Amino acid sequence: MTRNISLAYFLAAMKHSWFFLGIWVFYYLQFTDYAGIGLLETVMIGTTTLGEIPTGAIADLFGKKKTLILSFFLETVGAFIIASAQNFNHMVISLFIMCVGGAMYSGTLDALVFDSLKQENKESFYGKIIANISSITLAVIALFSIIGGFMYGINPRLPFIANAIAYCFGLIACFFLIEPTIDSVKFSLKNYFTQTKQGFSQLFSKINYRRTVNLLLLGGFVVILDEMMEAFLLVEFGFKPQGLGIIYSIIFILSAFSVQLTPWFKQKFGLRSGLVILGLVLATSLMVSPVVGLTLGGLTVLLRYNVAPIFNNLASIMINQRTESKYRATTISTFNMIKNLPYVLSAVFIGQLMDIMSARIFALYFGLALLAATLGVKLIHGSHDRNRNL
Repeated sequence: MTRNISLAYFLAAMKHSWFFLGIWVFYYLQFTDYAGIGLLETVMIGTTTLGEIPTGAIADLFGKKKTLILSFFLETVGAFIIASAQNFNHMVISLFIMCVGGAMYSGTLDALVFDSLKQENKESFYGKIIANISSITLAVIALFSIIGGFMYGINPRLPFIANAIAYCFGLIACFFLIEPTIDSVKFSLKNYFTQTKQGFSQLFSKINYRRTVNLLLLGGFVVILDEMMEAFLLVEFGFKPQGLGIIYSIIFILSAFSVQLTPWFKQKFGLRSGLVILGLVLATSLMVSPVVGLTLGGLTVLLRYNVAPIFNNLASIMINQRTESKYRATTISTFNMIKNLPYVLSAVFIGQLMDIMSARIFALYFGLALLAATLGVKLIHGSHDRNRNL
């Protein structure tokens, strides 16, 4: 199964070949305005979130390899459509196709890696492997986003063409994966609905529900931070477009190294205490947003971008450790969908609040809410542990 791990590194790189990261807004504005971009974002978020559970069940029933093949096929088709788009409708179609493909990728690669390791009794290495995957992902994003900026200067469609070609390479690589044989289940419509139900059952079983609720509570804050708030804060701190390109490259490069701390963090503090510590760091750095300037503000964003991947990796380890192999992709996808729901439901409202009070002031209140949630998680775990020892 060593081949699967090596291919997982390559697939993660191709999946995140975002040559368009720094210029996508300019490209989208050729076909629409900011309101239209908001609609496109809604299509993306809604499709990805609603697609998490069914695609996770498909991965567990059809197989991780077949699901990844279909994922990269859809990503490739969608990327070529967006690269050759002539109007707004083409953009909607392409993003819908790509997001369905992205939903099939989400959770499936993690499940493939864990099952590949478990088949050889090496699941203890999972933390290190996902840390490596995260590092590769972040490094690729940092490098390709810079290259994409130069491509855009030559031809606005080039970054998207390069992205489509990278997805095509990923599609080819998927055919060389080896499907793990543990806990395989044949597909049927009955099994599909049973599998989907099991995703919820695994998360909210008697022994897991407290842990799951806590992970979802803190994870929801992290999603909102990553998807919306950080970009707004950087603008309010005073960064210009050129400066934003530079700081994002720095962020992803440093994050590629810091995420390697996942195994150390797990060993040093444990999973639950580690998540609480990281939650406190995120909350504290948010609460100083109203009083910091460009330099210190940029450093707080940099800190959070380095902390968030470690947080997500620890959460992934916790979910995988308590999940049966035959339900793993379904469970991970179910978790991701529920974790994203607060962002999907509150994005417009949060944007309106930041228009009224500014992103800096909102960050203060958001940080206080995260602090309260983190301390609540700590108290609940502490009380549960004491009761269990009575």
